[in-house]
Amino acid sequence: MSIISSIRNIVSRYLMPRVFLNWSDQDIVLRKREERETVRKKEGRPHEVFYFHELLDPYSHITAQLVSKFTSEYSIELVPMVVKEPPSKTVHEPSLYRKYCLADAIKVAPFYGVEFPSNELPNEKVVSLAQRILCNLKKDEFISCIAEISSLVWSSDELALETLITEKTLSEEATLTLISKNEDTREELEAYMGSTFSYEGELYWGVDRLDHLELRLKDLGLKKNKDSNYVSERKKTNASDIPNHSNIELEFYPSLNSPYTSISLERIKLLQSTYPIKLITKPVLPMLMRNMTIPRYKARYIFRDTAREAKKYNVPFGKVISPLGKPAERAYSLFPWIDQQGYGFEYICRLMISSFRKAEDIGINSYLKELIEDLGLDWNEAQKHLDTDKWKDELEKNRLIMYEGNSWGVPTFRLVDGDKTFTTWGQDRIWLIEEEIIKRLNKQE
Repeated sequence: MSIISSIRNIVSRYLMPRVFLNWSDQDIVLRKREERETVRKKEGRPHEVFYFHELLDPYSHITAQLVSKFTSEYSIELVPMVVKEPPSKTVHEPSLYRKYCLADAIKVAPFYGVEFPSNELPNEKVVSLAQRILCNLKKDEFISCIAEISSLVWSSDELALETLITEKTLSEEATLTLISKNEDTREELEAYMGSTFSYEGELYWGVDRLDHLELRLKDLGLKKNKDSNYVSERKKTNASDIPNHSNIELEFYPSLNSPYTSISLERIKLLQSTYPIKLITKPVLPMLMRNMTIPRYKARYIFRDTAREAKKYNVPFGKVISPLGKPAERAYSLFPWIDQQGYGFEYICRLMISSFRKAEDIGINSYLKELIEDLGLDWNEAQKHLDTDKWKDELEKNRLIMYEGNSWGVPTFRLVDGDKTFTTWGQDRIWLIEEEIIKRLNKQE
């Protein structure tokens, strides 16, 4: 082993877990919140919530329909800022990115009472017109108009937008200058996506995380009507008369280095036990082992966001040792054989719990031996598969299937019902998978 490799291993084992824990520890989060609130009061600042709106972002369109209600429910000052697309270093697989975001937003929008006027991205002309209009509006005007203007953009209603242009409207050049300043602010706050809220040191991306912001504001006594529902509350379908059998398969695509996947496991088990579906586990290589990079500020957000989602679902998270590299490869090498024995999902669960909840090294023989034997399998037989390359083709095949659904991240879920498929991505889409399962089961009755 080289000196560089040795140093990397030391950093991974002893230093990075401390960094991850610092990012994710909820006691630290609460302490920092109190400190920020003390400073805010001392400086006499209002409760300012920054909101970054990207007109080409379908999630921003959903959020736009809720902005007015959000500001009316909470005693805050919303600071809206129009921005352009996310920095390229934060977006993987850009050719798939827009397709997936639009398809996903169209799927989830009805649950928030939002309709998409089109299933195609708006053209550049309507986006430019809308940018000029929005950048010329005062805060209150922005809040009252954003839903309508966003709808005009996604309807590609160029004529309607042109009627809103006046002599006082900013020129295209002045608009781009202002947007550039807005993006500087976004960078300063370490936000990188559209439809993102920022309040006193923390980020909340889209309606999927608006509940976390609402809870924080409520805890501060800023909710005007304490008895009203959250703005971000979704409509939900209640399942009834669940059949005993179905032909529905749920394909689960995890990677061993995914914090979000690690907090999804209990909910996946619940789906499996609640509905007559067959669960199939199809692991893929972590993105960082697929030559993708993640900026430090994005990694920090991911861990902080995972931690609060973990708290929301009451699952442990935060004691982390990344299994990237050799540990992941050794663990993956055993998967095809273990899956053949019927323990593929349980094996992945045990590995991820160890990596993200217990800070255990999953790549050493003593760990793997104990895990194999806990599953009731033969360690001597397992060693025949350990450190072979047979797993690589299987994981690559899984990746290609995942990409066919315009998904490149994990956890990805793919429902297969005969010749009908339904693909979605993220631990925050398990509810959508459940909705789709219920929908398909109802059709089978």
